[in-house]
Amino acid sequence: MLRNGCLAILMLTLGLPFGVAQGQMLDARRLGMGGVVTSDVGDYTGSNIAFRAVPKGTGGSGSIPLPLGLIQYLADHPTFDSKDSTFNIYEVANVLLNPPLTIKLWQPSEVTGDISIFVAQDSLKVDLADVKRVIPKDSMKQGGVFHVGGFSKSFGKVFLAMSPLIHVKNELTLSDNLRDALRDAVPFTGNTRYGLKDEARAQAAISFQVGYALRALYRPSPDEGQNADPRRNGSTSLYLGAAPKYLLGLAYGDAHSIAGATTGDTLFAGSNPVTIDMDTQTRHAVVGGDGGMGSGLGSDVGAVLYWRNFELGLGLNDFGSQIRWSTTVRRHAYDDSTNQFTTTEVASGERFVSRIPVTTTVNVAKRIGRTTIAADVVNGDFRTSMHAGAEFWFGMLALRSGLSRDQNKMAQFAGGAGYRLGKIGIDLAIATNSRNIERERGAELSASLSLY
Repeated sequence: MLRNGCLAILMLTLGLPFGVAQGQMLDARRLGMGGVVTSDVGDYTGSNIAFRAVPKGTGGSGSIPLPLGLIQYLADHPTFDSKDSTFNIYEVANVLLNPPLTIKLWQPSEVTGDISIFVAQDSLKVDLADVKRVIPKDSMKQGGVFHVGGFSKSFGKVFLAMSPLIHVKNELTLSDNLRDALRDAVPFTGNTRYGLKDEARAQAAISFQVGYALRALYRPSPDEGQNADPRRNGSTSLYLGAAPKYLLGLAYGDAHSIAGATTGDTLFAGSNPVTIDMDTQTRHAVVGGDGGMGSGLGSDVGAVLYWRNFELGLGLNDFGSQIRWSTTVRRHAYDDSTNQFTTTEVASGERFVSRIPVTTTVNVAKRIGRTTIAADVVNGDFRTSMHAGAEFWFGMLALRSGLSRDQNKMAQFAGGAGYRLGKIGIDLAIATNSRNIERERGAELSASLSLY
C-alpha cells in the first residue's frame, strides 16, 4: 500500500503543469526590442483597442513569422514513443511549451537521471535526482486568456470582430512536507500527512464585438507640416476606443481537489501503513451536453495620448467580462477503508457566473527622429511581465535591443536587426527566455517579415 501511494504521488507530481509558460513571440521586430508593445510595434490592436484609430505612420502595419525552427525540429526531435529507450517525457513537454517555430540556440540541459528510493525498516527516502529541477519552491501556476485567431472588418471608425476565446487556469500547491520530500529528499516520517491542493478552471467562448475608435482631442504642432503621424509630428492627440462584446459560452469546467497520504506510526508495519484521502468537487457545462451554452457580456476599452512625440497608452481587455452558465456540480471522494471512489451529484441546473480576467497593458514610448525608446507593463491572470526596448534606424537598416522580466520573475535579454526594402522588410532577433519546464534560461532565434 505504501509503495502504491508513493508511486501515485510521484506520477501525479511528474505529470503536473510546469509553472507559468510565457507565450512564444514570433514577431522578430518586437522580440528584438524585448517584447515591448507600442502603437506601431507588436500586436498593437490586440493590446489597446484605441490604437485602431491611430494613423499607420512609418512604423509598420504587421508581421509574418518565418518558421525556421521547423527545419531544426525535423533534423533532431524527441521520441514520442513511450516504449522507446530514448523517450523522455520532459523533452516532449518542452516541445509543447515551445512549438518548433524558432531556432533554439541553446537550451537548459535535459532532465535525465534515475530516481533512487532508499528503504529501511522505518525509513523511506526518495531522491528524484535531476527531476528535482521541475519542482518549484512555490505553487505551480499556469494559465491565461487567449484570443485565438478570428477576424475583424473596419468601416471607418467602426469595426466588427469575432474571435474564439479560451481561458485556462491551474494552481497546484504541495504541502511543505511533500515538497521537502520530493525536492530536497527529506525522508518520509510516521504520523505525517503528505498532501496537495489543486484549483483548476477552463472555459471557452466565441466573442462577437462591435467597436468604435476615434481621435477625441487634437492640437497641432507648429512644426507639424504635412506629417500626419502623431507619434512624430509633435502634436497633442488623444485617441479613445471601446468595444462591447457578446460572449457565446461553449464549455466551462472547474475542479477543486484536495488529496494526500497520511503515514502511520511505523512506515513498514501492519497491513495499512498509510491512509489515502482524496476529495474533488467539479462544476461543468457544455454545449450539446449538461447545461448547454452559456452567454455573457464584456468589453475592451483603451486610450492613448501623444504629446511632443511622447506616447502613453492604457488598454483594458475583457473588462467586466463574464458568462452565465447552467451547471452540474458533482463531488468525487475516495474511501480508504473500501478502496473505492464515490461520485455524488450535488446540484443540477445550478446558475453560475464565471469571469474572464481583465488584461491590462500600460505602455510608454518616446520617439526622437528615427529612434524609438519604449517600455510596457502587462498584467493578467497569473501574468505580470515588463518589457523595455529601443529601435535605431540607419537608412534602411534597423538595430534593436531590449530586456524584460518574465512571469518566472527572471530577467531576459534580446537584440536584433532588420532591413527594409520598400513596403516589406526582414527581421531577425535573438532573445533569451525561461519558457521551459526547468524554468532556466535558454535562447532562440526568430525571423519574420514586416509589412510597412
